[in-house]
Amino acid sequence: MKAIQISETGGPEVLACVELEIPTPGAEQVLVRTEAISINFADVLIREGLYPLMPTLPAVLGLEASGVVEAVGNAVTHVKVGQRVAFIGDGCYSEYVGCYSEYVVADASALIPIPDALDSDTAAAFPINYLAAYHMLHTVAKAEKGQSVLSYAAVGGVGIAIIQLAKLAGLKVIGLTSSDEKAARAKELGIDHIINYKTQNVVEEVRKLTHGKGVELILDSVAGPSFPNNFEMLAPLGQVIMYGMAGGPPPENLLEPLMAHLGVGVRSFHLFASIGVHFPDLMADSIRTLIGYLVEKKVAPVIHDRFPLTEVAQAHKLLQSQKTVGKLILKP
Repeated sequence: MKAIQISETGGPEVLACVELEIPTPGAEQVLVRTEAISINFADVLIREGLYPLMPTLPAVLGLEASGVVEAVGNAVTHVKVGQRVAFIGDGCYSEYVGCYSEYVVADASALIPIPDALDSDTAAAFPINYLAAYHMLHTVAKAEKGQSVLSYAAVGGVGIAIIQLAKLAGLKVIGLTSSDEKAARAKELGIDHIINYKTQNVVEEVRKLTHGKGVELILDSVAGPSFPNNFEMLAPLGQVIMYGMAGGPPPENLLEPLMAHLGVGVRSFHLFASIGVHFPDLMADSIRTLIGYLVEKKVAPVIHDRFPLTEVAQAHKLLQSQKTVGKLILKP
């Protein structure tokens, strides 16, 4: 089978198309023939050696995909050959192959049954982004109707999920983006306000849009040296949730800026470490909820472009160019 593997960290050039043996599922596992593979920014960070949870090299990248079950382990009874599924692959969490591959072995308990109403690309694009957005808004922040949320990278995969789920919950959404073209797209998606952080002063604009109050919630995928600026934009008792570090880690000493803004809170979030490991029933409930939203067309991932699996390097370059709106999909 064809798979995309890295033997060293670096730029897109380290992504190598290799031939591997089709894996055999264990007793409680299934073999899935992939039909669509979702690219996440975490894949880029793993490729560059910057992700907190790195796999042992050589490793096949990829954290989520959709496809058709080809074989099941002898202890699997609730999954059938030919069934359409989506799944969050093992990736950097175990010895098994990642999702940038024609075939993937996955735990049967981790499969998401996909109804006929959803196509394979949608099925691959939603799990990580929409589950992360859902749990940050509802499980961690417990956001309430009428509150305001500031979302970084507003037209990225998670950003679009945040817009759609936040508006569905009656929240007001302010987004940050890097171009006027992306700002226009965010408005088409129903965002309340959009700020071009390259041409506007973000802190001033947020304070102005909230009449000096600030927002109740900030969802920050960037972090970096400017992370303490978030405290200037929070309402009293507001909170910032850091779920990514695209701009690098925040300053080590956050105590001083926090002491200057008593009452605000800072939380970190990782879908698997925060929810998946500790609250599997909660994860299962949220998957059912989101599948319902997708079928009812209350939410829908935006697919920016599709690439053959063998052109993954070009897809990574495009993702890092900051010119994408929504998800990139690999087709085996």
